[in-house]
Amino acid sequence: MERQEALEWLADERHEIPAGQEFKAGLFEPADAPGIARLFYAVYGDGYPIDTFYIPDRLIAQHRTGELHSAVARTPRGDIVAHAALFRSSAPNPHFYESGLGLTLPAYRTTMAFYRAYQLTMKLVGCDGVDGIFGEAVCNHTTTQKLSKTSRCIETGLEPALMPAEAYETEQSAQGRVGCMLYARVVNDDRKVLYVPEGYRDQLAFMIDGLNLDRELLPSDADLPENEGAIQVTRFDFAQVARCIVSAPGRGLSARFRDLEEEMRRLNFALIQVYVDLGQPWAGAMVALLREWGYRLGGFLPIWFGSDGLLMQKHFVDPDLEGLKILSDRGRRLVDMIREDMQRD
Repeated sequence: MERQEALEWLADERHEIPAGQEFKAGLFEPADAPGIARLFYAVYGDGYPIDTFYIPDRLIAQHRTGELHSAVARTPRGDIVAHAALFRSSAPNPHFYESGLGLTLPAYRTTMAFYRAYQLTMKLVGCDGVDGIFGEAVCNHTTTQKLSKTSRCIETGLEPALMPAEAYETEQSAQGRVGCMLYARVVNDDRKVLYVPEGYRDQLAFMIDGLNLDRELLPSDADLPENEGAIQVTRFDFAQVARCIVSAPGRGLSARFRDLEEEMRRLNFALIQVYVDLGQPWAGAMVALLREWGYRLGGFLPIWFGSDGLLMQKHFVDPDLEGLKILSDRGRRLVDMIREDMQRD
């Protein structure tokens, strides 16, 4: 089954889910797959950008391979009224999962359906190859920031103006682009070297504090090699965001970033994000090159590559730091840190 066929099935089925049913939270079972597809269709219509969540066979396959670990709130007749998941997303490390994909049928949003499903996903952290998790909590309100705190995650970065307001128009909760706070938690880890880019020792010490990581901090003083280098670019057209991973260092990346920026400006993208491997001695030279091109600090991603990652980002829109709603003192300090770095030469 492909996307269009799945959407036609969902539209023709006209499946009705009565309000007020009892439900229990449970981990994914193959029989849940059609109900998850119905839930995504009920909440997003045909507009959700990832095909998998409309196609039951793909949902079953991704759970079988470990790409996805879902929990649901399930009624006695098998209706799925809420969903939460751990899933492989942008991180190259297959054992560092994103926490998200949370949604609830409108008639059940005043119940505990989502929270109970979410709690079950947290029990998977440290099991089944899930060494750690990260999440992006929106900053147009503080509800998801509170939820991240309940999962024992801590703030490690900030992504101003990450998402367009259209992503939240069904809840009418955003005007202008929406920033996100990065949260992370690591359970299974070992001692690692972390190469510290010049000018970022204090910031990294703050962002690492509380993550219970064993790191040897070394100066990052290796030069970039005299070659073109390589980056892997993933475009998120709806969000108007490009995410890049430096897969091979090289001085020639300066021209590559120039060309990428020109292309993203033509397409009216809002920002470019770049992930730098802090387990490599050349990390500091890479960060210095990015700073020359106007990239500034975004945050710290533990075990992002297996080794740790540093997020650098460049905005083509107003990051609107003043409009962010921040829950915690640690979060507010991160906002100040990002502001200071944006203002630093």
